[in-house]
Amino acid sequence: MTQSPSIEQQKSFTYLREVETVAQELLSLKHNKLEIANAQNKYREGLRALEHICDRTTWIQIGSVYIEQSTEECKAILRKEIAKTEEDLSDLHKQIKENVHKLRDLEHEPRLEGFALKPISVAEAKALHKGFGSA
Repeated sequence: MTQSPSIEQQKSFTYLREVETVAQELLSLKHNKLEIANAQNKYREGLRALEHICDRTTWIQIGSVYIEQSTEECKAILRKEIAKTEEDLSDLHKQIKENVHKLRDLEHEPRLEGFALKPISVAEAKALHKGFGSA
């Protein structure tokens, strides 16, 4: 005769499932962040290499196809990809912060101090310098 789990055990299993789900999602987001950062570095390396090339045309791989494009067009493509990866990384940072807060809440831990800080803008920095008298 099997014994059904008690209500306390069911609550514990539900709690553990929620915590593990959020933690697993957090780990997959961090893995995605690493992959996107590596791709962004590759794009930057390619752009730097193109800066030193004097040729008019360059071969670029798009998917599994190599295409001959003008060097300036290739640079523009790489700049767009770098900007896209920066946006993707920014979105991932936001998702990671949300999941960390959710995980801390599930574990009944206090929120991390300073984890949600954002850097000041250039305009704000200039206003601070002007306000404190330093140029």
